[in-house]
Amino acid sequence: MSRNPNLSLFIILLSIFAVPYPGDAIAAEAAVTESIGSYAAGCIRNAVPIPVSGEGFQVIRLSRGRYYANPETTEYITSLAKDISEKLGGILLIGDVAQRTGGPMYDEHSSHQTGLDADILFWQHPIALKRQLTITERAHIFPQSVLNSDQTGIDDFKWDVKIEEIIKIAASDKRVDRIFVNPIIKRRLCQTHPGEKWLGKLRPWYGHDGHFHVRLKCPPGGALCETQEPLNMFDDGCGSDLDGWFRPDGRIKSQPRTGKATHAKLPDECIPILNGTYQPGRPY
Repeated sequence: MSRNPNLSLFIILLSIFAVPYPGDAIAAEAAVTESIGSYAAGCIRNAVPIPVSGEGFQVIRLSRGRYYANPETTEYITSLAKDISEKLGGILLIGDVAQRTGGPMYDEHSSHQTGLDADILFWQHPIALKRQLTITERAHIFPQSVLNSDQTGIDDFKWDVKIEEIIKIAASDKRVDRIFVNPIIKRRLCQTHPGEKWLGKLRPWYGHDGHFHVRLKCPPGGALCETQEPLNMFDDGCGSDLDGWFRPDGRIKSQPRTGKATHAKLPDECIPILNGTYQPGRPY
């Protein structure tokens, strides 16, 4: 039987190009963002910078270099900001998320290490509502406390229902694991939104009186990402746990430690990422 030389050549070439090139897998690995470890002991491989501005949001204090994230966080922020802009006419000022490689920040933060935490200011900056702020303007924006001067209640001149709605929309997203707010803010929301399910995601914690701290769940497929124990969403957290903060000997009376945060041991996979020696295709 005679053979068609052109057909044979075609089959050979097809078989060559059908074999995966080793570099393809390396390139694919290099392009994938991965949150590794826990929120307070971890890192990010191939973190992605959040856009510094978008519909309904602006990132502040850019010189700190803390606007890197897992793409899940970027998607959450952009979709949340769009909702806030369209439904409330509001603006989100985005503070610390994570560093380029994640890992410890060695200041007041013990978390923000895997690109799945984000600080969002309560303050509706009047100029930011009208236009994009300059880099210089953004550098001088800091959280404005919504508590009164003696830290015993909400300052109603700084608080309005828009803030409540922002927190409600932020917490209602299924990607959110929990949101940290000051105990006094949690108490106010328990009073104004009794029995609402999203309240269960609000966790009282020291500080957090000028911003709320969103923590997302590990994205699907994140094999090295460690999430926290799930919250009991049948409990809105407005009962004895919250009351304990306000007893005479309660936690709100004791001040948390100040100064630099202490950090847990990092996963082995994070060491080459944080020291700049990680190479795609090689074991961690």
